[in-house]
Amino acid sequence: MSYVVTSIEERVDQALAMNAVQEAHQLASSGVAQQASHWAAHHRLGLVLARLNRLHEAFGSFNEALKLNPLSSEVRIALANAYLAMNDGWTAAAWVSDACRVQPNNAAQWLQLAQLLGAQKRVSEIEPAIRSALGACPDSIELLAALSEFYINQKRHHDALVVLERLELVRPGNARTALHKGFAFEHTFQLKESIAWYRKALEREPNFFEAEVDLAGVLWRMGDFAGTLKHAKRAHELQPDHPFALRILGTAYLHYNQFDQAEALIRQALVVQPKFPVATIDLSLLLLLAGKFEDGWATYQLRWNDTDRMVRPSFFRPDLEWQGPERQSVNGKRVLIYAEQGLGDVINFIRYAQVLQADGATVYAVVQPDLIPIVETMPGVICLKPNVNLEADYHVALLELPLHYKSDPVREPDLIPRAVPYLHAPSSKVDHWRARLAPWAGQFKIGITWSGHHIHANHHNRCMPLSHFLPLMAIDGVQCFSLQKSGGGDYTDCQVTPEQLVDFTADFTDFTDTAAMVEQLDLLVCIDSAVVHLAGALGKPVWVPLPPNPDWRWLTERDDSPWYPTMRLFRRGHDEAKLEQMARLIEAVRQRVDALT
Repeated sequence: MSYVVTSIEERVDQALAMNAVQEAHQLASSGVAQQASHWAAHHRLGLVLARLNRLHEAFGSFNEALKLNPLSSEVRIALANAYLAMNDGWTAAAWVSDACRVQPNNAAQWLQLAQLLGAQKRVSEIEPAIRSALGACPDSIELLAALSEFYINQKRHHDALVVLERLELVRPGNARTALHKGFAFEHTFQLKESIAWYRKALEREPNFFEAEVDLAGVLWRMGDFAGTLKHAKRAHELQPDHPFALRILGTAYLHYNQFDQAEALIRQALVVQPKFPVATIDLSLLLLLAGKFEDGWATYQLRWNDTDRMVRPSFFRPDLEWQGPERQSVNGKRVLIYAEQGLGDVINFIRYAQVLQADGATVYAVVQPDLIPIVETMPGVICLKPNVNLEADYHVALLELPLHYKSDPVREPDLIPRAVPYLHAPSSKVDHWRARLAPWAGQFKIGITWSGHHIHANHHNRCMPLSHFLPLMAIDGVQCFSLQKSGGGDYTDCQVTPEQLVDFTADFTDFTDTAAMVEQLDLLVCIDSAVVHLAGALGKPVWVPLPPNPDWRWLTERDDSPWYPTMRLFRRGHDEAKLEQMARLIEAVRQRVDALT
C-alpha cells in the first residue's frame, strides 16, 4: 500500500545550509522578535540542522519551538522526520500520531501515520488510524483510497467494497476506483459485477494496463475464452515485457489448450520475474495437462513458493519431509501423508498410501475431517483425529507422491496405481442404503451432480444447469438420484419433482454414506467434483461432462482416464453449448439403457 509521505522541503547545498543556520540563530536569539517569529525561527533552525544531520541539535531547536507553540503540528512532523532519520520508527510514529491529535483535519498527517504503522508491521493499528482520520475528514479521497487498499491487501474484500462505494460517490469517474471495485467483486465471487467494473475502468482510461490484465483474468471464468485472449493480447501490446502481460497471455492460450504458445510465454514471464509463484504454478499445470509429467511434477513441487495459497501444516519440519524412495527407504518406517488441497485431490491421490505400504511403510494420514471415515477404509491407514496422536519418521505432502514414484499416466500408465476399488463403503452402510433404494429395484439407477463449490476458479465452466439433466430423468426405465450436497446456486435453474429426482443427501453424515449409496447405483453422471473421484475410487461407472479447459488430470482429447478405469469423459468444445454436450451424453445413456432391455 502506498501513502503520501511528508518530507522536509528544504533542498539546499551545504554552503546555503550553513548560512541558513546563522540567520536562524540570529532570529531565534533576537530579543525584539515576536513570539510567533521565535517559534518559527526555532522550527526553521531545527529543519536546517536536521538537513545537515546534526540531529541532536535539531531536537533542541524543535523542543524550543514546541515550548513557544505547544499546538504546532508542523514541529511534531519535523520531530517525526528527524527520528526517522535515526531509524527510530516507533518514536516517529508517536510524534505523527500526536500531530494528528492536535490537527485532526490534516489528511496527509494521517496518511503518514498509516505508512509508518505499515512499515513497522503494526497492521492492527492501521484501520483504527484511518477510520479516526475519516471521522475528521469524511470526504478525503486519499483516506478513502488508503482504507480501500488496506482492506484489499488484507483480503477483506467485502469491507473494501463498502469503502469503494463511498469513494465512487466522492470521486466519480475514476478509473482506479473502478479497477479496485472489479478486483473486490472478483474476490467475493461476484464475477458478472467484476467484469462490468473492469470494463468501466477501461472506459474511463482506455489504455489502462492493469484493467486489461484483470479483465482477461476473469472473463475465461465465465466461459468467454475469446474475450480473455483479446484483452490479454491488448495488455501484451501495452507492455510487451511485463511479466503480468506475458503470464496472462500465456494462460489465455492455455485455456485454448494451445500448449506451445502458452509455455513459451509463461517461461518468458519467469525469465523476466523469476520469483513469480503464480506463473510457476501455471507452468506446472500446463506441463501436466500437456502430458509432460516428468517436468510437470518437478515444477509442481515449486508450488510451495506461493505462500499466499500454499501453507505447510503446523507439524511440518523440513528435515522430516520424505525425499522419495531413491533417497530414503520407508521399509519399517512410519510415514505420515498430509492433504494440502481439495477433497477430490485427496480421494484421487490417497491411492499412493498402498504404494508406500508395499514398500514396507506404516501409513498415517492427515486429511479433512469429512474424509477420515472413507480414507480409513483403506486397510492399515490410520488418520489423525481428536484424541489420536501420531508419531512418524517422515511426513510427505500427498501430491508429492506422484513425483517421488515418477508417475507418468501417458507414457507408463501401467506403473501408476490404477487398481480399483481402493476405497470402500462400510458394509453396515451398504446394507442400509441397499434397503433405502430397494423400491427402485429393476430400474437403471443414475446418480447426478450438477454444481460444485462456487469458489473454484473454473466453477462456471465445469458446472451444468440442472435443466440440462431433465431429458436424462425422462428416459424410460431410468431413475435419477441426487448426489448434490450443496444447493447448486444459479445452476439449480428449475424445479424437479421427487419422482424425477430422488434426494437423500440430507441423510448423508459423511463420505461413507455417499459411497454406500453410490455402490447401489448403476451409473453416475456428474460434473468434475469430488463425487467423480469417489465413484472412480470405488470402481463405479462414472461419466463426466468436461469443460473446454479441463483440469490437468483429465489431459486432452481422450475419452477415458488413466486414473480411473471405470470413467468416461465427454468433452465440450470451445464453441459448443453445454446443452449440446449434455445431449450427446444423454444419448449415450439412452443407448446403454436400451442395450440392457
